[in-house]
Amino acid sequence: MRFDIKITSGKEVRRACFSESGLIYFGGASGETGAWQIDMNRLEEYLDTALQEVNCGDSIETFVLGFEIADLAKWGDFFTSMNEYASYRPKMKMVISVVQFNWPEVKDLAPREQFKRLQESLQEAILRIAAMKRKPKNFDVHAFAAAVARALEQFPSRQILVDSQ
Repeated sequence: MRFDIKITSGKEVRRACFSESGLIYFGGASGETGAWQIDMNRLEEYLDTALQEVNCGDSIETFVLGFEIADLAKWGDFFTSMNEYASYRPKMKMVISVVQFNWPEVKDLAPREQFKRLQESLQEAILRIAAMKRKPKNFDVHAFAAAVARALEQFPSRQILVDSQ
């Protein structure tokens, strides 16, 4: 199973990531405080590797997490129209499910609290597949949710959470 993360963020969002030269922050309006302290690129790499051997049926080969983070009230429909969006693409054997974070609510949280919220939202995004009108016929949603939960319980915090370095 492949695991991808597609990020959409408002210009006010400040995100952290690791690089060869150390920790860097990007984005964020001038004067903005707080940051999303989870390196989403490394999280994607970790989950993609951890779930490589997971097989929950032959209808889905790729799960795409649409990760959206912004000041939702300020952006309005641009972001909120995708709230709880999920789509099954049978020809591509792919499912896309969106999670949204309201920037003012998460920007000042500790990295582990941000991660906890991300874990919960990811589980909701996965379980949303079971409620879709047009859903994969041969895919064990609960087995996939359990595999992702297990992988996240074992995640290497030093490589993903900024406060752990």
